[in-house]
Amino acid sequence: MKFKHIIIYSFIGSVLTFSSCKQDNYPGPDAGIEGAIVDETGVALQTEQPGGVKIRLIETKYGNNATPNDFWCSANGSFKSTTIFAGQYKAVPIEGAFFPADTAVVNVSGLTTVNFKVTPYLMIKATFIPSAGGVTASYKISRTKVGEKIVSARTLVSAYPTVSNTINEFNTSTDLSEVADGVILATQYTDAISGLTTGKTYYVRVAARTANANNKFNYSEIVKIVIP
Repeated sequence: MKFKHIIIYSFIGSVLTFSSCKQDNYPGPDAGIEGAIVDETGVALQTEQPGGVKIRLIETKYGNNATPNDFWCSANGSFKSTTIFAGQYKAVPIEGAFFPADTAVVNVSGLTTVNFKVTPYLMIKATFIPSAGGVTASYKISRTKVGEKIVSARTLVSAYPTVSNTINEFNTSTDLSEVADGVILATQYTDAISGLTTGKTYYVRVAARTANANNKFNYSEIVKIVIP
């Protein structure tokens, strides 16, 4: 009797194993998409990673029943995903510090390149001067389109190159919520950060935020400095 049970259990196990192998025997993703998010001048949008900007892909053949495929951009505005099936997609950047972007229709085959042009809420030009035990940031905020009120600006310093509003060990914060936007846009701001270690490498940038719904920051480029 035990022998019969062993044969039956072995047969069931073989059937389940075969069934499992058969279900997994589908072709995997065979294409990808890469590119960058840029402003009106063609300059890459500075953001953070993760939590900065997502690319949303929706395969058109499934219509309204399609499940969105979302993935994060890098901090320098570039993106790449190689886990996509070839086909036609609606593609759009979302959840970033920019006005709603146009949706593109992209035929993805192999590794397909597509760039998205957006209008950021703010642009920030900054310079950084390291000194003994610190760094001084000088920056100006600008914009090409009026949006929500400008509410804050921050200078951020980190030992990690992914420095952002959430990844930093040193920072300053300027409350701009009661300052008229016209005054902010006409002002050259200066922040000083101290307490940095002599001979150590840091990464610095400036962030500024409007009262946008997602509370997202616009950023200057990341600059690498060594404290003298």
